[in-house]
Amino acid sequence: METNNINNTQNEQDIIIAHPSYEVNQTFLSLGFRETLISNNQPEDKNFYIISRKDISIHKDTVFKYEDKTIIFHEQDRILLRVNDQWDKNKILSFIANPEPPKELYQEMKHTLKNYVEFQKEAIYGIITAWIIATYFHRCFHAFPFLFIYGKKQSGKSRFLDLLERLSFNAMKVKGVSVASLADSIDGIRGTFLNDQAEELSDKKNTGILGILTDSYTIGGGKRRIVNTSNNGRRIMEFETYGPKAFASIKEIDSDLKDRCIEITMLRAIKEYPYPDAYLTIWGDLRDKLYTLLLTRWHRVRDLYQDTGKDVYHRVKELWRPLETILRLEDVSGEEMKEIKDFFLESMQETQNELSEDEIKLFETLKEILKGKDKDILTVTDIAKKLKSDYETILDKEKRGIQTRIGRTLNQLSLYTRHAGKKDGRKAYEFSYEHIENIYQRYKTDTTSGDYGETSLLSHKPMSINTLVDLETKIDEMPGDTHMPEKEIEI
Repeated sequence: METNNINNTQNEQDIIIAHPSYEVNQTFLSLGFRETLISNNQPEDKNFYIISRKDISIHKDTVFKYEDKTIIFHEQDRILLRVNDQWDKNKILSFIANPEPPKELYQEMKHTLKNYVEFQKEAIYGIITAWIIATYFHRCFHAFPFLFIYGKKQSGKSRFLDLLERLSFNAMKVKGVSVASLADSIDGIRGTFLNDQAEELSDKKNTGILGILTDSYTIGGGKRRIVNTSNNGRRIMEFETYGPKAFASIKEIDSDLKDRCIEITMLRAIKEYPYPDAYLTIWGDLRDKLYTLLLTRWHRVRDLYQDTGKDVYHRVKELWRPLETILRLEDVSGEEMKEIKDFFLESMQETQNELSEDEIKLFETLKEILKGKDKDILTVTDIAKKLKSDYETILDKEKRGIQTRIGRTLNQLSLYTRHAGKKDGRKAYEFSYEHIENIYQRYKTDTTSGDYGETSLLSHKPMSINTLVDLETKIDEMPGDTHMPEKEIEI
C-alpha cells in the first residue's frame, strides 16, 4: 500500500505514526532493517519491517492496515541498520515460520561474558547480562539505567564496550560525542549508545551535549531541538535522546550523569582472555535469540514491568525496574537476584547524589539545638557557632563564608518554617524539630526492604565532620524528586 492511497479524511486517531527502526505501542511491536536487492541489474537498498502483534509477519511497504488502524513508518532521513550486520535473513524467515522464544538465554549469555571479560564479583556478570537483554526491551520502560565503566588504562574498558557492541540492541560505539553521533545512534536507529573515552565530556565544549545525555535516561527526556552549525550552515535538528547508554572513562564523569549510572570498576585481568572479534559466529547466534525473545515476549515484559520496584524509591527505583523485569522474565533464582540487587544498590550508593557529610552535620546540629524544644528562633550565627566549636577564634572573613554557606543551605532546602523578625540585631527564623526531621528523611537515604532483605544505601557509609565543604555546590547535585519552595534569606 502506498502513502498516497490513504484517505485524506481518515481520523487522526485511526493512524499510528511509527518509528521505522523500533516501535512499541499498545497495538504492535516492530523492527525495521535495510537490505540490498537487485532491481534491473542494479543494487538497491530497501527497508522491511518485522511486525509482532497476535502473529509475527514481514511488511515491505511503509504503510499498511491493521484492523481499524493505518500504520505509517515515518522514515524521514533515517538510515536503518543493514540486516546482515545484525540478524541473518534466513534465520528471520525460519523464526517467523516457527516463532518460539529462546530458552535459558540469560544463563547462556552470562556464561559467554565469563569467557571474554573479568569482573570482580559474580553478581556483575548477572547485572550486565540483564542490562544487555533489557536494551532490546528499552522502549517498554519509562527509564533506563546507564553504565559507567571506570578504570585505569589497559583495564579492559574498551574490550567490555566491544562486547556490549556485539550484543546490545542496535549498538553503536563512538569515541567522542557529537550531535551527529547522538542523532544517528539514538534517534536514527533507537540503538544503544556506547561512548569510549567519555572523560572528554568534561570539556567545556561538550556542556550542551552533556546536558542532553544527563536528561536522556527517561522517555520524559524526550526530543531535543537544537541549532546545529556545520560547513553546510546552520539548521534546526530535532531528535530523540532516550535510550541505553554506556560510558567508559579513566576519570570520573560529571556527577549529574554519573547518578544515572551503574558503576562497574575494571581492573587489569589476571589471565589472558580471547578478544571478542566481530566476525565470530557466536554474536550473530546470540543476537538471533535476543531479537526473537523481544518479538515473542514483549507483552510479558510490559506486564512484569508494572509490578517491579516496589521496595526501592525515587530515581533508584526507576533505574532498577528494567533489570528486575528481565531477571523475572528469565526466571532467575531469588538468591541470585538478591546478589545482583545488592550489587546494584552498592553501586547506587557510589553514584547517587545524596546529602553530603557536612549537610548531614547541619541537620544533626539543628536537631540537637531543637531537641526538647519543638520550636526555636535562631539566626545563622547561632547555628554557625554550634556547628563549629572554634567559631569564636577564626577570622571574620571565614566566619562570613561559613554563614553564607549555611544561609544558602537553609534557604535551598527550606529548613525554616517562617521569618521571625530580629534577634541580637540579626534576621531570625523559626525552626521546627518536626519540619527539620521531615526534610532530613526526604534526602537522607533510600532504603529497600522486602523479599530480598533490607539494605540502606548510606547506612554503612562512614561520616567525617572535620571540614565544612562548600555547601552550595552540593545543593545543585541534590535529587530532583522533591521540590522545595524557595525563600529569601538575609544574613
